[in-house]
Amino acid sequence: MANHVKIALILTVVMVVIGVILAGVYLMTYTPIAKADLNAKFKAIKFVLTDQTTGQLLVNQDQIPETMAELNAKIWKSNSSGVLYSNTKLPGYVLSPAYIFKGKNGSNIYILTGYGIGFGGRVVTVASFIQQKNGGFLESAIDVIDYSTETPGLGAKINDPDVRSRFFDIPNSGLKDGVKVNKDADIFPLPSNYESEIPTYKKEGIVVTSDVMTGATITPRAVANTLNAMYEFLEREVK
Repeated sequence: MANHVKIALILTVVMVVIGVILAGVYLMTYTPIAKADLNAKFKAIKFVLTDQTTGQLLVNQDQIPETMAELNAKIWKSNSSGVLYSNTKLPGYVLSPAYIFKGKNGSNIYILTGYGIGFGGRVVTVASFIQQKNGGFLESAIDVIDYSTETPGLGAKINDPDVRSRFFDIPNSGLKDGVKVNKDADIFPLPSNYESEIPTYKKEGIVVTSDVMTGATITPRAVANTLNAMYEFLEREVK
């Protein structure tokens, strides 16, 4: 009986020591990780607030947040649950908070973060939507900030510049029809003149990815589903 008590005490001490060590590691790594995540968010917001054709900011420089207080000042919608909108059928989700900025031309620019389900898990995207004079939206640019579970060389190429740019400048007509990758739109194999038709495809909500992400469909589909959820959210919330 004494041996059992002794073993139990030893195991208890060991578990306490391990717990203290893990808590210490967590405390040491939490701040750097949180800071890195915040910097990544700042970088993504600045990226999607940049005109990808001219390289010029869509907003005045002083609107680009550099601190948490400045970022919080741009919050448009938030929810304590962490999710603003979900379409489980897609599936696509809009995360809290959503931000609003005022463009140089006076237009409202909405910055949303959301995710779809890729091959290995969540694919998280930040996107900018410029409200047009007719009330519609132009999805201006995206930045995919988390795709760590996607397959290297395949789905993990989702944020390569050549791939990411295929999701830029999708007008309201394409958003309204529902964004989809070209394979899901039955445009595969691609016609010989497909490159010149990419702007036309975008007007129909079709994003050509099969040439720059050969063999990968699930990951870009996750981004498309995210954009669809974001558009549904904006249609519901923007009066």
